[in-house]
Amino acid sequence: MPIYDYKCDGCGHTFEETRRMADPPLTLCPECQEEKVRKVLSTGGVLGSIKNGEAGGGGPPMPPCAGGGCASGMCGL
Repeated sequence: MPIYDYKCDGCGHTFEETRRMADPPLTLCPECQEEKVRKVLSTGGVLGSIKNGEAGGGGPPMPPCAGGGCASGMCGL
């Protein structure tokens, strides 16, 4: 099930919820109980980080096209 990010426009509270895609969007804020919640853009989960061409955790350097850039025309190589 996907994890969705939400923000309350009433109190500013942000939170995540695991929900089925078929479920209706949440509207009630768990913090202030107002119906001012909206879904916000999420970047998704990150398992590691890339710094100076190295995969997170000190692994081997990632190839320049590891993110599928070449297939999408975004690579530049």
